[in-house]
Amino acid sequence: MISLTLSRREPALPGATAKEAHPSGDGIRDLLRDTALFVTSLAPGGEPKSVDEVQEQCRKLARDFSDALHRRGYADEVCNDAEMAQCGLLDEIALRCFKGATRSAWELQPLQVERFGIHDAGERVFERLEQRLREPTAQVDLLECYSAVLGMGFVGRYAREGEAKLDALVSALHARIAKLRPAAAQPFTSDHTARRAFDWLHRLSPWATAGLLAIVAVLVWLVWHGALDVQLAHLLSGKPQS
Repeated sequence: MISLTLSRREPALPGATAKEAHPSGDGIRDLLRDTALFVTSLAPGGEPKSVDEVQEQCRKLARDFSDALHRRGYADEVCNDAEMAQCGLLDEIALRCFKGATRSAWELQPLQVERFGIHDAGERVFERLEQRLREPTAQVDLLECYSAVLGMGFVGRYAREGEAKLDALVSALHARIAKLRPAAAQPFTSDHTARRAFDWLHRLSPWATAGLLAIVAVLVWLVWHGALDVQLAHLLSGKPQS
């Protein structure tokens, strides 16, 4: 089955402490998997949900995310920034989902009020992101978290300021992440293994061939069943699908 490969194990960034850079050797982005599933479920065409159900799911997602961040040993300020970004996303997605009186009720008591006592996460998240981008040794795991949240559709203040400005910020964010955590080189090799495999297949008995075909059918099903994982990987990467 296709799986998300969101955790990265890299050495600490120069000038950063082990706790600030990669406290547990894992990143933050994979901790947003359940959030991405939830966002997908509220997308147009998703299963309708009641306000109470959405509120409880959002609370649980926020609690679980906070607990996971602290278990991985991130500094309090990193946890706070990441949690506020997730919280702003969940509120924004919920407000898109609901209309009329239910939307108004959510606006009066959003998740960010429960968690942080604020009503302006759409401003604060981007203020913190811009501040993080200016840091000489930015916390790359946190930047990847911001990238994932933006990839899931969070726009905050840029709903007013316009898509062009948001695109410019996203480009700067991706460029900084690429500089701090360059992609590993992918070696390319070529040989004649395909031809040898084909010759080997011809020597199999009909029963063995039938068994292999059954295995292939199962693998095809697993690949299809993993399509959601692929979509989530695109969401969490914060980059548009090609």
